[in-house]
Amino acid sequence: MAKRKVENKTIEVILLQADKHLWEKYEVVKVRPIFAKNVLLPKNMAVLADAINKNNYGQKMAAAEEQRKKKAAGFDDLFMKIQNDNGILITRKTNKDHTLYAKVNEEDIAKAIHDIYGMEVDSHFFKLKKKINALGDFTVPFLYKEIKKDVIVRVEEEKEEKKPAKEEKAE
Repeated sequence: MAKRKVENKTIEVILLQADKHLWEKYEVVKVRPIFAKNVLLPKNMAVLADAINKNNYGQKMAAAEEQRKKKAAGFDDLFMKIQNDNGILITRKTNKDHTLYAKVNEEDIAKAIHDIYGMEVDSHFFKLKKKINALGDFTVPFLYKEIKKDVIVRVEEEKEEKKPAKEEKAE
């Protein structure tokens, strides 16, 4: 019996919902047919990217592409600001050995960017191999479409404010 040829078995779908693993709304992505059949299509997360659907969703796809370009330009501006500030500063409480009580993860970096620069960045764009658990400077990769940047994250010890001594009551 002849062996079947194994070819690249993927199909194109148009996403109707944003998904951090697949990308953004109204984007054409390639997925395995079984995933499309069992997950994306029944949950109305996507439609097949055939000629009819590409025509029907054409305007929405073009508008979404413009939004993605604006978002990418905003990220470029953001990274210039971060570079000028010598990275993102995150402070954490430490023990006497200077080990962090709470590790720094992608959500903490995204929250710090929002607090400092006022820009929303999805945490899944940061690609930490493992959570940061020490003081110092760390390089964190950032991936969004064609944008591949390294973000410097500075983790410093949180300064404890000394509580004023209670004044003795004069009797």
